[in-house]
Amino acid sequence: MEIKFSLWLADGTLVDRTVDEETMQFEPGDGQWLPALESHVTSVSVGETKQFLLAPEDAFGFPDGSQVHWLAREDLGDTEPAENTLIEFDLPNGDGLIGRVLKIEADRVQLDFSHPLAGQELILEVERIA
Repeated sequence: MEIKFSLWLADGTLVDRTVDEETMQFEPGDGQWLPALESHVTSVSVGETKQFLLAPEDAFGFPDGSQVHWLAREDLGDTEPAENTLIEFDLPNGDGLIGRVLKIEADRVQLDFSHPLAGQELILEVERIA
């Protein structure tokens, strides 16, 4: 399948999209998209454009309390934390991990490593090209 897509927060903030005339190859079942998102994409016929309102449980779920951790300020390196901002960490295997800053204290910072879109209602628009 070949598609164009846009993903917004419910307030209209753009999160991600294919750019201009760019399209993406979509292979159902390859694990690239969450199952609930994938089912919406596969429901769109060739030449059709549809929008879907996604509840958190149908998208990235809800924040997970087990993903909230305190880190020493020194573990942030030169990054100056600000509440409700995202900080990306490089893992030893080359992957990245994003944490949302919840609280800042003199010597430590509390971060939530749940998916940054967890708890968000989203709008997905899909145009099926082929």
